Amino acid sequence: MRSLILAGLFLSASVATPALAQVQQDNPNAANQSMESSSQMRGLRQEQTTQSDMLRMDAQRNQAATPAPTTGPNAIGPHVGTGVIGR
Repeated sequence: MRSLILAGLFLSASVATPALAQVQQDNPNAANQSMESSSQMRGLRQEQTTQSDMLRMDAQRNQAATPAPTTGPNAIGPHVGTGVIGR
C-alpha cells in the first residue's frame, strides 16, 4: 500500500507540471497521452481512497465489536437466569 501511495505522489507531481498539461501541436498523440495520464491518476486516487475507506471501516468495525471492559476486581459477566420466574 505504501508503494501505491508513493507512486501516486510521484505521478501526481510529474503529471501536474504545466509542460505536460499542455497539448503539443506537433505530436498527434499528445492529447491521447495526456488523457491517458489523467485517467491513470484518477484510477490511482480512486484506489487509494477505496483502500483508506476500507481501512477506516475495518477499524470502526473492530472498535464497535470490542466488548466493554469489566469494572472492578470482582466483576461478574452477564447473569444468565434459570428461566424459572417467581421461585
